[in-house]
Amino acid sequence: MYTFLTLVLFSFALTNTYTVVPESSSIEWIGSKVTGSHNGFISLTSGTVTMKDNKIKKSELFVDMNSITNIDINSEGSRNYLVKHLKGEDFFDVENFPSSHIAFIQFNEDSTSTSLTCDITIKGITNRVEFPVEIALENETAVAKGSVVVDRTKHNIKYKSKTFFKEIGDKFIYDEFTLNFSVFAKLDKSEQ
Repeated sequence: MYTFLTLVLFSFALTNTYTVVPESSSIEWIGSKVTGSHNGFISLTSGTVTMKDNKIKKSELFVDMNSITNIDINSEGSRNYLVKHLKGEDFFDVENFPSSHIAFIQFNEDSTSTSLTCDITIKGITNRVEFPVEIALENETAVAKGSVVVDRTKHNIKYKSKTFFKEIGDKFIYDEFTLNFSVFAKLDKSEQ
């Protein structure tokens, strides 16, 4: 016969799968140059997260590269020009690489912080990154929030990179850009 404690421990050991809700999630991108920065959003298309003992055990997220927007430029013409440039061959080459992929590798936790190690695939090139994350589980939902710094040159995005064009002076764009994310997922009850 199970005791109450045994049932409690058993329930915490359950593996739960959550399905990402793209319309309730957000990814903000921030790219910078010497004279300032630009920012906007990009959308998730789908994803799943598997949790056990309140820790991520497996996760895959898919990003729609065609969904890139800009929110800081007031002029519609200039805003559209930037978005078109970001989607073009100089940057993300969306026509040939319409989707990016984030795959969970490892959950890292100590007494003061939690971080994830993930493989990020952009333009068909995969690189491993580690970044801090906050995870909240409540009422059959899971929310992960954090920031990822990505070195674009590792994904063959070299446009105005001082790393590759030394003579560019102060016209360069920084190699690293930031993704601020809030990923919302709901418990998949069909897995129960």
